[in-house]
Amino acid sequence: MNRTQLEELDQPVAARPEGAVEYRSAIEYRSAVEYRSVIAADCDAMLSFLTGLSLRTRFLRFFAPASPPSPAVLRGMCGGGRTTDAIVATHDGVIVGHGMAADSLSPEGCLVSDIGVVVADRWQNLGIGSQVLDRVVARATARGVSVLVMDVLPENKQMLAMISRRWAGAGYRFAGDAVTARVYLPGVPRAKGACGGADLRAA
Repeated sequence: MNRTQLEELDQPVAARPEGAVEYRSAIEYRSAVEYRSVIAADCDAMLSFLTGLSLRTRFLRFFAPASPPSPAVLRGMCGGGRTTDAIVATHDGVIVGHGMAADSLSPEGCLVSDIGVVVADRWQNLGIGSQVLDRVVARATARGVSVLVMDVLPENKQMLAMISRRWAGAGYRFAGDAVTARVYLPGVPRAKGACGGADLRAA
């Protein structure tokens, strides 16, 4: 199950990411970042990216500060699964963000995508996570996904607020240590009620 960590879109730049050129604004930072699909050759760089995350960022993304990731988790994040779509954000060839969607069929036959996003600590608060999320969602929509699912820690107020702002009609399930947000994509061929949304309440 994917977990999600995301930063606010338009926070001021608090510190220049190490190794980056001096930009005047978050917009200039964002324009210097490239986005592309993950390939198998990225796995070593992905491992370095993940082990470089702070304990808090790892916890928000994986619900545990464990490092290094298991081989299975790393393969999934490198897009190794047949039903997994993954992208990276890079700066000068270095991975600074990652997003993935793991697709499955619901009992009702709807295509559901479990979304996870994470951004390197020194590249947070620049809108990179939002850009990654936009691309992951656009690709899911193109695949015919009807429903997005995101698991978020209750203390991750930024992410929960972002979901509420972006998708006012999102439904939420509160259970144990996680909040599960469910988003029904516009224009999908199945009605909300046919995709298992009756047991979720709106925010």
